Amino acid sequence: MKANTQKLYELTVEANDLFIQANSQISTSVGLMDKALRKKGIQADAVTVDAIVSKNRLIFVLLDADTTTVGVGIGNIDDDSIRFIDQHSLASLTPQNVSAILATNLE
Repeated sequence: MKANTQKLYELTVEANDLFIQANSQISTSVGLMDKALRKKGIQADAVTVDAIVSKNRLIFVLLDADTTTVGVGIGNIDDDSIRFIDQHSLASLTPQNVSAILATNLE
């Protein structure tokens, strides 16, 4: 796993733990997409957070061309669609602000 992808994954896991502490009624799953996007022709790695019941998905994308900027998208597991809503510098992300992004988009 690339260093920035690992950093984003670990950050997202910590953020998800904070999110679950505040939202224990929502079950989530954190995943890594390192080959699936490439099979679709997208040169990127991504970390996903899925809300199990609603099937809503939040995705954090690191393009190979710019591994310091994280694209944020929302979508649904069933229809496999993603709508990008924001981007952040990887260096500026903390577990607290990623948890806030989860709360805004998965509640």
